[in-house]
Amino acid sequence: MDLFVEIGELYKRTKYLLKYLLVLISVLGFSGVAVAEHEANHRYLVSGYVRDAAGKPLGNTKVELEHKGGEGKKVTTDNDGYYEARFHLHNQNLGDRIVVVASGVTKKIKVQFDTEDGISFRGSAVNFGAESNDNSPIWTFLTIASLVVLSGTIYFGLIKRKKKSNAPEKLKKLKKKRK
Repeated sequence: MDLFVEIGELYKRTKYLLKYLLVLISVLGFSGVAVAEHEANHRYLVSGYVRDAAGKPLGNTKVELEHKGGEGKKVTTDNDGYYEARFHLHNQNLGDRIVVVASGVTKKIKVQFDTEDGISFRGSAVNFGAESNDNSPIWTFLTIASLVVLSGTIYFGLIKRKKKSNAPEKLKKLKKKRK
């Protein structure tokens, strides 16, 4: 019978821990898992930010990209004005041109990477508008706050509960010693 009680307690503790982990994951904003389309030496990432003249991010803005070989991509910026598009390029594409258009502004970049290095990141950053004037690292604050919440949850959810569940046994032992 004690085994079932222990399993029940473990289930309750695990259930609470899972609930708090789900909250933590949603706070950190893990909205998806990145999946590579191609092998590293065939992947070329064009990314950047679209901002207005004051440096404010332009969310939900269309960005069109076209590789000289005809491969085109249409993406939309997120709330922070960030976009990214992956191209399937080979070593033979070194020096090719990619045209990027956002908010009526056209920029051209040249594909650049080390053809001997098939492991390192291959890509270019293309930003539009003024640089951001927001230097507040909100992500740092959220990460630290999430770790504090997780630590507190583990401490109070598991360790304190275990101490409370052992309290009746300790009380029984103490009463036996007094007799």
